[in-house]
Amino acid sequence: MRRTSVGRLIAILTLAAVAASWPRTPAPRAQGVDVYINIKGSGSKKLNIAVPEFTVLAGADPGGLAKQLASITGNDLTFSGLFSVVAGTGSIPANNPDALRRSWAEFASAGAHAGVHGLLALRGERLETEMRLYDLTAPEQRIIATKKFELPAAQARRLAHKIADEIVLQFTGEPGIADTKLAYVQGPAGAKEVWMSDYDGASPAAVTRNGSINLSPVWSPDGRSLAITSFMQGYPDLYRLFPFERRPMQTLAAFIGINSSPAWSPDGRSLALTLSKDGNPEIYVLTVASATLRRLTRHAGIDTEPTWSPTGQQIAFVSDRTGAPHIFVMDLDGSNVRQLTSGGFHTQPRWSPKGDAIVYTQRQGTHDLWAVNPDGSDPRRLTAGPGDNQGPTWAPNGRLLAFQSNRLGRWQVFAMTLDGAAPVQITQTPGEHTSPSWSPRLP
Repeated sequence: MRRTSVGRLIAILTLAAVAASWPRTPAPRAQGVDVYINIKGSGSKKLNIAVPEFTVLAGADPGGLAKQLASITGNDLTFSGLFSVVAGTGSIPANNPDALRRSWAEFASAGAHAGVHGLLALRGERLETEMRLYDLTAPEQRIIATKKFELPAAQARRLAHKIADEIVLQFTGEPGIADTKLAYVQGPAGAKEVWMSDYDGASPAAVTRNGSINLSPVWSPDGRSLAITSFMQGYPDLYRLFPFERRPMQTLAAFIGINSSPAWSPDGRSLALTLSKDGNPEIYVLTVASATLRRLTRHAGIDTEPTWSPTGQQIAFVSDRTGAPHIFVMDLDGSNVRQLTSGGFHTQPRWSPKGDAIVYTQRQGTHDLWAVNPDGSDPRRLTAGPGDNQGPTWAPNGRLLAFQSNRLGRWQVFAMTLDGAAPVQITQTPGEHTSPSWSPRLP
């Protein structure tokens, strides 16, 4: 009989849970317009951008989608930490070049460097939009870029997210992260379910509804599935869920003992995970297609919380093999183990998508987020209270973090850029919200 209890798993997970600059990528210069964001890390200057209400070209708009799309797009750009949105009311008249020039001149006088003209056609259950991006730093008001989008009317928020991500791409050379999701755990002890929402907390929806304890959701690299640990069969087993498809849940690992701490390999073919099937919690790699296992660690201490490097050639993890939990790194075959952190209590490593840093949780009175270079150099503090801040997850661009914090009294998910800006609360619904996982950009 299986003897692993909830208490045993929580003890292991507790060990794991409590035990930046932005180099600029040259952006494509559409039509020779030399407008871009010069990102220099902390304190970088924001670009002022005007996002007036979208112009309706066809169809009726009784629900105010033109205004809603502009508002969401503006919020997305503000959230990125790169833009300051210049306020404006009303829409620019359609097919009126003089009115367009006057509007852009007024926004430029208000300090705008660029302007977004959104054109909207409502055709039954479909929304057709065109985003036109203008340079307002010169009298010519030249077009930087244009792009068309089409989605069902029910996906208006996603349409705005896609527009915002395209604008970020034009100014930085890399798409934004608005068209992503956050998965997290919601609920009190004994009844934890996995939920997901838009990256900004909007449109929350339950992913699991089994009335059990569901923990540690982690997105697959293709953004189509989640790996979780669940007690729905009475034991801590690993499963794979497909929140966007009508596909049955898959059992990934149901060995005797603990099956926890899933981490997808960059190619999505394997999972690193913690298993205690041989008596002691160790780190293994599971090949998903063949269900074959390969053991990486062999130590009397607890080894848990694996996280892959973006190259897939290294894995960072937590071990108490030297006493208190610290962050270690090993090669893909389990060799060349080296300790990155020392002194204190360090858990929850998460490797940056850019490969340049590992963020982790340090307990020193309270819990706060720290980062360290993959070679162990330059440990640096990212949060300093209030309350406890832990459970980090990277945005796919490696420039923002989401994490859980009880700074307001109960656990909620927050997000922040790495330049010292104040964190933004993401989850707003009642209950406790923990263990966030930021999806890749959606397909």
